[in-house]
Order: sequence, then structure tokens, then C-alpha cells
Amino acid sequence: MQTMWTLGPHKMWFEEPDTVRMVTVGPYDMKLLEESVALTRELQKRYPRLYIITDARQGTGMTADVRKLLGENPDYLPYVGSAMYGSSFAMRTMINMMIRAQQLLGRTGTTAFAMVATEEDAKAWVAKQREADRAKKTA
Repeated sequence: MQTMWTLGPHKMWFEEPDTVRMVTVGPYDMKLLEESVALTRELQKRYPRLYIITDARQGTGMTADVRKLLGENPDYLPYVGSAMYGSSFAMRTMINMMIRAQQLLGRTGTTAFAMVATEEDAKAWVAKQREADRAKKTA
């Protein structure tokens, strides 16, 4: 049986072999960020390399303090890869602007990131990242 954590209106759970799943509802705020990172750090004790797939269909964006923290610390999130699907045009635009600003300021992180259209696309992206990671380890 799978454990699901409720973080305010948001949901989070783990799927074998190495993927955290999240559904955001409303704004992605500092409370959600801190709680989800704490849960992920606990999971990392058993699964050191984790990916995250976020369903943002019900999300409304990130609060200013979260944008600031992630903009200044691109590797704050404890994942080796992050895929987001279902985000609105406004959210995709905001995230693209954050990524571009980080690049201009030389603050590029090591976490692979993709915004895709569907859950299937997100799962496929994570599978591709996982395979690339395996290939690097055997090379």
C-alpha cells in the first residue's frame, strides 16, 4: 500500500523505484516547499537519487518568497530531475523567466528540469533521465 502525504491542499507520494509525485492545488508557497523538501530528505535516506513529477493542473503559481529562494538557490530542491505537467501559460512563462534569469546570473543548477504537457510525457522524461544516469554510471 502506498503512503500519501497531505500538505494543506496538496498531495505527495512516492512511487518505486525513485519518483516522488506531487499534485499542487493553488499557490506553491513556502510552507509547501519546506514540508515537501523535509519529506523528500527522509526518503533520500533510503532512495538517494530521487526524481519528482508534479501535476500542476490545479496550481496557480509560486509565491514571491519561493521564487526568490529557488532563483537564488537553483539546487535547493533535493531531486536529480524534475518534470512538471499541466501548468498554465502564465506559470510556464514565469518558470522560463526564472530559468533564464538564473542563467544570466550564472546560477544554473544541476537538477534537470522539464515542463511537459501530460503525465505520460513526464513519466517518459523521467525514464529517459533515469536511463541517461545509468549510462553515465556504467561509462
